[in-house]
Amino acid sequence: MRHTLLPYYAPFLRMSQVEHARTLMTADGKGLMLKLGVNASRIGFASRVRLCPECIAQDQAQRGVAYWHRVHMLPGVLVCPHHGTSLRILDPRWSSRSSRQLNLPSDENVQAHTVLLDTPLRCMPPLHEIALRSLQVIESEVNALSAEAVRYTLLQRATQLNLASDNHRLHLHMLAQHMADFFAALPREWEFSILGDVRAGTPASWVTKLLRTPITSHHPLKYILLAGALGIEMVSLLHGQCPVKQAVACDPKAHIRLLARLSPVMPSKGLDCSSAAVWKHALEGADAKKIAAVLGVSSAYVYRHIRNVPGGQDAWREARFHIELCARRAAFEADYRCYKAHACRGYAWLYRHDRQWLSESTANPSPHRTPRLNSTEMFAALDARLAGEVRQCADTLYALAGKPVRISRTRIGRELHVLSRFEKQLCKLPLCAAMLEKVCEPIEGFHDRRLRWARRQLFSEGKPISRSSLYRVASIRPPL
Repeated sequence: MRHTLLPYYAPFLRMSQVEHARTLMTADGKGLMLKLGVNASRIGFASRVRLCPECIAQDQAQRGVAYWHRVHMLPGVLVCPHHGTSLRILDPRWSSRSSRQLNLPSDENVQAHTVLLDTPLRCMPPLHEIALRSLQVIESEVNALSAEAVRYTLLQRATQLNLASDNHRLHLHMLAQHMADFFAALPREWEFSILGDVRAGTPASWVTKLLRTPITSHHPLKYILLAGALGIEMVSLLHGQCPVKQAVACDPKAHIRLLARLSPVMPSKGLDCSSAAVWKHALEGADAKKIAAVLGVSSAYVYRHIRNVPGGQDAWREARFHIELCARRAAFEADYRCYKAHACRGYAWLYRHDRQWLSESTANPSPHRTPRLNSTEMFAALDARLAGEVRQCADTLYALAGKPVRISRTRIGRELHVLSRFEKQLCKLPLCAAMLEKVCEPIEGFHDRRLRWARRQLFSEGKPISRSSLYRVASIRPPL
């Protein structure tokens, strides 16, 4: 792979992407550019095949034949990193027509279809610096850098240049001006016409994404340009390590006692100081608003940093669950000293989420609470009381003015709010059952009482009394 451009992209890809790219390269290579994200980037379409006349002469003198140099093909490389001279560009139309032929940079046909890049002298030093940085990347043999570590290095330097605050909030206007000054020294053609766009005092979106979101889908040229603008050596970006607070280096299981769930193991490296501060409060179970208030940041900032930690959302959810669980348990234990379990605070929540602990805690009644009565004695007292209430309720229903209502077990149970007892525990209430049997009237008796009332009603109104009028006023369907 050392003769391909994969080492140029590898530092800024995930390891799975690098391995997949290698597999594709050993096969037919179909879908490789799509996998590397080149097709989705406009930078690749602005690049052309380039060559250096001095490198051609040097190769012929040393090796007898000239060859294509990888570094000359990289996006943004307009100057030879070895000689500091402008490159020549190969006509893309001729190149596409001759793509199936073996063409070397020293061939006459190739030389006849090349044009020297017209690069202003003022742009030569920064372009040479970009070429050297690109050469460092492609020769670094580094794979799958930590996106968080790269972002930390960039943010630290931005903070030193006063382009970001101490908690890594970007000063967008100052950052936009800084990037505009950097791109002012570069030509406005080729790849730089795409990346150097600054509008209304706001930096290009790719700049803020690199500084805010640690993802591995950005083009390497973006990292090279941003590192150059911030004055960061590529060696520190490719091989540097960022410090991590000791609290973040620990597994979340050291902070959270999980009950019946497993929390993913968090990385011990790659978190910057701002992420460490957010993560410390997150592991303590604080919500986003509280973390934002303590650190003086926005809630979106908190959510973004937690999402950037692999498995961070799940671990944060476990931490908040643990805090709520402890609070619910404490409230329940305090109330259980004086009340029955179902009357305590948090009983329903604990029944849904921590039923095993709830069962163990209520197995033995609290010694501070009044002991329960014997169930036999309790039902005996309840039976005697309900029997009297049933008799009184039946008399009240019978004496109601207006159209008579049927005295039934259901109606009495609803009036006394004990219908569930009548349906489930009537076998334990013999006196109550006997009283219900005595006072409840059958349907025939109810119809007879309703018809007598209808007769009196018609008579008092002076209306004729007939069979149909009686049943109509009584609201009873006449028998067939």
